[in-house]
Amino acid sequence: MRGFIITGTSSGIGKALSELLLEDDENQVFGISRTQNITHDNYQHHHLDLNDISEIEGIEFPDWRQAEQISLIHNAGWIGPIQKMGKQELGAIAATYIINLVAPAALSNQFIARYQSSAAQKVILSIDSGASRAPIAGWNTYCSSKAGLDMLSRCIAEENSNVISLSIAPGKVDTPMQNDIRFADEKEFPRLKEFQNYFKKGALVGAKDVAEKYKKALYNPSKYTDVKRVSEI
Repeated sequence: MRGFIITGTSSGIGKALSELLLEDDENQVFGISRTQNITHDNYQHHHLDLNDISEIEGIEFPDWRQAEQISLIHNAGWIGPIQKMGKQELGAIAATYIINLVAPAALSNQFIARYQSSAAQKVILSIDSGASRAPIAGWNTYCSSKAGLDMLSRCIAEENSNVISLSIAPGKVDTPMQNDIRFADEKEFPRLKEFQNYFKKGALVGAKDVAEKYKKALYNPSKYTDVKRVSEI
C-alpha cells in the first residue's frame, strides 16, 4: 500500500489529488485542512488551521508499517494580502509565511523524524508556483514564501538521501485562489486584467487535470527529481 499525507484537501488541487489517489483501493490518504469535504473508507481527516503553528506539534501521523511508499504533499497555500509592501498588516504578512513556508517546514521535520526508520520509499512533494521564480507586484509575501518553500525542498533533498524531495509548479489552475486574485485592487495588482482574462478565455487548467500529473509523479518520483512544472510531466 501507499500512504499519502496531504495538506489543503478541502478544495482545489488537494481535494482533486486525494480523490484520484483514493480510486486505487490500496492507497490510504491522511488529509489535513480546516474543512472535511471527502468521505471514503481509506481517508482519514485531521482538522487543522495551518496558520496556528502550535497545532502542528499535536499531529500524529499514521502508523503505516506495511507501506511501500509514504508521501507528504505540501499543497495548502494562501495568496496572502494582494498589496504592495508598505501597506500591509503584520498579521496578514505573518499568516502568509506561516501557511506557505513555516507549516511545511514543521510538517517536513515531523515527517522525516516519524518515518526515518521506515523501509518505505519516502517522498515529499511541494506544490510550487511560478511566482517563486519571478516577482509579481502585489504578491510580495506569496512570491517570497513560495521561493522559500522551493529552497526548503532543495535543502531536504541535499540533507536526506533517503527522501525524494520534489518541488513542482502546477501552472495556472482554476482554484479558489484564482478567484481571489480576480477580485484584487488593480492599483495594488497591476496585472489584474491579465489574470481576469485567463479565466474569461478558458486558459486556466482544471484541478483534476493537474492532479493527474502530480499522481503520475508520486507513483514514480525518482523520474521527476529535475522537473519544475507539471507541463513537463
